[in-house]
Amino acid sequence: MSFNLTRRNYLLGTAAFAAAAALPRVSLGQELAYKGDINMYSLVRTPPDEALDALIKSFEAAHPGIAIKTTAYPSESYVALLTAAQQAGEPIDVMFLNGQDLRRYAVDGTMLQLDGKVKLDLFRPGALSTGQVNGKTFGVPYSSISGFPLITNAKILEDHGLTTPKTYADLLAIRDKLAGTDIKVFTHPGKNIYLWPVWFFTTFGQTSGNRSNERTAEILSGAGKFTDADVVEGLDKIFQFGRDKLLTKEIFSMDVPQSLAEFSAGRALFWMHHESVTAEIATQASPAVKLDVSLMPKLVDADVKSNYPGGPSAIVGVNSKADADRQAAAIAFIDWITSDEANAPIVKFNNGTVPVNKAVHAFGGPVVDKLVGLSDNLVTYLDWNWPPEITRVFQEGIQAGVAGQGTAQDVASAAQVQLEKLVAGGYSFKA
Repeated sequence: MSFNLTRRNYLLGTAAFAAAAALPRVSLGQELAYKGDINMYSLVRTPPDEALDALIKSFEAAHPGIAIKTTAYPSESYVALLTAAQQAGEPIDVMFLNGQDLRRYAVDGTMLQLDGKVKLDLFRPGALSTGQVNGKTFGVPYSSISGFPLITNAKILEDHGLTTPKTYADLLAIRDKLAGTDIKVFTHPGKNIYLWPVWFFTTFGQTSGNRSNERTAEILSGAGKFTDADVVEGLDKIFQFGRDKLLTKEIFSMDVPQSLAEFSAGRALFWMHHESVTAEIATQASPAVKLDVSLMPKLVDADVKSNYPGGPSAIVGVNSKADADRQAAAIAFIDWITSDEANAPIVKFNNGTVPVNKAVHAFGGPVVDKLVGLSDNLVTYLDWNWPPEITRVFQEGIQAGVAGQGTAQDVASAAQVQLEKLVAGGYSFKA
């Protein structure tokens, strides 16, 4: 699933670019034994990541005799094209990939375990966990964390004498208080099926007892089922939003620009959407909006935390098949581009919000500062582990269920049937 649908990446000018190119770094205290090309297989970035380009040049200047050669693939074809490169025997040193592809290369032995080889204490725990499998680290996070908070119009709360909801009952009370106005409790681009699974990531985090990623691994490996009670309950919690008219029928005719317009006009209190849209809302400076962010209130009676579905911009790791000297050079390069000194300009250049490095200051003011706090509850997107066929079941099933055209049990059963078909066809989830 791609969540950069409304992201407005931009560069901050030649002065900042020059500053990035001249980052004050040392060469890790020793000369690298390897001389030659370091081959980085990366993602196509639009617009180009000029901060990374500057860091590559500064690394090459600090390590004469080493050149970073980049091969970039589109995200949707990264796996197929990298597999072809592997089969052709192309030298691969650094792997720069989406979080959803990490497990594939960690469990098949392609990626080198990095514990003890890089400085893991630099990173925010939620960002670092995306590069870990079974407690072992195969990739480290790059750039910034992004996710799906509740984007909130605090002006509506203030104007109507309301407070930030803590429970589902509070949401219903807000609905009743806003009845008779033209203000929705939630806006949502409901005709875009790609955005619906985030609702399940949010509800299942609570119905699973904050074990949504663990439970996903159990289900995909056969130790659980999509028809288990916590999955069905997580789905039904979403559909309850539809039954209780917190999500109204109008959302099914809306796309992202329409939801943005509705929220910016002060006609919706909440919008659970990618945090990058906060920059656009703030830029508009609408008098109808006082921008804030929060997390979904408690939807269950159990003692659980509300999670923040998201992940880092990318994960970077090392090919385990390369020889030792090439691996050492690749690790030195990763240390260079993920240092605190590097992370700050990368985030600023790419209009990021929460830096993956915990010592790096976030740019953007009070709302971004609050997103930094929310990121402590980051839980990696579940569909980074789901097969795409399962993702499609949830996309279509949740949309239909909120519209009242199916039950939670229907969707759960369809997902389980699809998983069993995949297993029969040879699919195996490697935990």
